[in-house]
Amino acid sequence: MKKSLIALATLAATGAYAQSSVQIVGTFDPSIANSSTTYADGKKVDNTFIRNNSQGTSQITFKGTEDLGGGLKASFLFENDFDTRYDAQGNMGVSATASKGVNIGSGGGEQFLAIEGGMGKLQIGAANTPTLTTQASRQPFSTKIGGGFNGVLGTGHVRSNNSLVYTSPAFSGFTLAAAYGFKHNANPVPGTGAVQQANTNTGASATASSTDANQTSISDIGLFYANGPVAAGVSVWTTAEVTSIAGVKTPSVTQTNLFGSYDLGVAKLTVGYHTEKQDAYTSSSRPAGANATGTNIAASVPLNANLSLLANYAKLDDGLASRAAAKQNKKIAAIGLKYALSKNTSVYARYVDETNDNVAAAFNANLLAASNTILGANATSIKTTLVGMQTNF
Repeated sequence: MKKSLIALATLAATGAYAQSSVQIVGTFDPSIANSSTTYADGKKVDNTFIRNNSQGTSQITFKGTEDLGGGLKASFLFENDFDTRYDAQGNMGVSATASKGVNIGSGGGEQFLAIEGGMGKLQIGAANTPTLTTQASRQPFSTKIGGGFNGVLGTGHVRSNNSLVYTSPAFSGFTLAAAYGFKHNANPVPGTGAVQQANTNTGASATASSTDANQTSISDIGLFYANGPVAAGVSVWTTAEVTSIAGVKTPSVTQTNLFGSYDLGVAKLTVGYHTEKQDAYTSSSRPAGANATGTNIAASVPLNANLSLLANYAKLDDGLASRAAAKQNKKIAAIGLKYALSKNTSVYARYVDETNDNVAAAFNANLLAASNTILGANATSIKTTLVGMQTNF
């Protein structure tokens, strides 16, 4: 159920009326999961726990629109992600001091102010990226467990801070989307002088857009097509190279994603492909960049009006020359069922099998990122079984 607050604002100059609306919407998505993880040192750990965000993103979102007249519309969106496992004032996880954090909003979320008209839509702030659309469309699990997002399908790109996102109107089924994130804080980490490497899916440490260090300019361009049973898209994400005041170079990264799908009625079939390349880094303690390609094939099969079968198989091929003898290839296979109890509520089950090749060999040859300093912290196999429930309001 959506709670709408409707207001009418009088336009004094014309005597006409412009309608504004504000909505409060959200999602709860807890699940019960069992995971079996095997590490590179041979140890195995089994866990049963409550998992968050297995099918959707638990969040409360405020959004609104205002008709400006003349075909123009203003809108805003403010998403507050949270973790269903903890109370509203609970810390995200276990703190050594048992100090409380702030759960509501602690997971971040999309937010923007936008203006929209006949020439398209411009979002200002931290809107979702074109590459997110491409990556999430490659399989039916979107960005959640089983899809390989931020892993086998390449580094995940959800949104960028300090960014603009433009989306064109649809022309004969085609839509153009373009995003630009402004360069900021491109200096060493305050107090340490360290600079993090850009986030890749083959061992480099992460530089999230919310950190205070080394955020280079980002461009993201996507072209999408949707017409009847056919859908397709391509996007190119690029970060610029930047050199800090200490003379340390952060390399550029380019990631290209493609997907195509066809709905046969009895099943929707999807294929995806991506490449990701990162220039060499100036520090000898880190791997010499990245060069990876990934492919996947997926299906969504409606078994009846309420029940669907979902499946995805993907693999990542590590093409980095320095790891030729111990390639960090990855694979994921996932199958799931989703049953709609109503328009807003569903229950689901999934089994996900993930493998990472040659972890011990790459570790022993010092070919992993500097942050991966403990052999037992690197998993070679993760098998997850879960059941969950999602409700939207």
